[in-house]
Amino acid sequence: MINRYAEWLFWAGRYMERAENHSRLIDANYHMRHELKGNDNDRDYIWEKLVAAVGDLAKFKEDNAIANEWTVLHFLTFERTNSNSIYSIIQQTRNNIRALRQLLPKELWEITNSLYLWLHDQDINKMMQQSPSKFYQRVREWISLFNGAADSTMLREQEWNFLQAGKYLERTENTVRILQTVHTNLIRDPASSQDQNHYNRMIVLLKSVGGYEAFRKLHADHVTFAKVTEFLILNPHFPRSIPFAFTSLESYLKAIKQEGFDYAVLPDPGLGVSDSLHEWLQCCNQLGFLISKAFFQANVVGA
Repeated sequence: MINRYAEWLFWAGRYMERAENHSRLIDANYHMRHELKGNDNDRDYIWEKLVAAVGDLAKFKEDNAIANEWTVLHFLTFERTNSNSIYSIIQQTRNNIRALRQLLPKELWEITNSLYLWLHDQDINKMMQQSPSKFYQRVREWISLFNGAADSTMLREQEWNFLQAGKYLERTENTVRILQTVHTNLIRDPASSQDQNHYNRMIVLLKSVGGYEAFRKLHADHVTFAKVTEFLILNPHFPRSIPFAFTSLESYLKAIKQEGFDYAVLPDPGLGVSDSLHEWLQCCNQLGFLISKAFFQANVVGA
């Protein structure tokens, strides 16, 4: 396969997974605003933390004097100059899929193009009028439609392997970053692990990775950071856990069968939470570089 085709497929997989992750994370935190007790300044700080978790906080502050519901949702969803907004991510995906139309089932182009055209016609005012939750749910449904069409129509050849490799590298990194953000906040504010909102924060953490029902099936109402972390770092059966996502990534990289490709060094399973998450993030970064170097070009590409 031509290197640039493989690269576009890989990043199409990453972008679609990233858009879904952003949508779920934003939606979960949007619902959380009703559960947290506190004054307006507390709630504004929560919005600012969401920008830090999903996007570029420094860029956000350049154009926005205050972090509130409207400014944050616009920046993370519609802002054209934010390369990590949902709109920008889907636009980049559409560009990649359009360039690959001769290699892919037509359904993938039609779904991606329809999602982009719908997003292009939306803005923060329309979203707030119709309900942000319904908006983000529709984004996730469209991405699920894309993944379902790919699963049911694509030959299990190199195009499929690169698309899925991008998807699962992004998924591994997303779960690591979400856990790392929550863990960092707990370290900075140890009392928050004992306050009345800790349970709600853990529910949002689980919902942000689509793991609430799966976790409750295993642990009932024992919702603590230790249990949630154990679930996401060690459970091999939940699709968005680190081991499940990374094992899937590894299987697609092996299917590509590039001679001389070296895998990143995996974290020691005996490490503590902080060190383990740091090592997993390093592993994801290293793998991104190695994949780019081995399959695409000398310089790392994408965003």
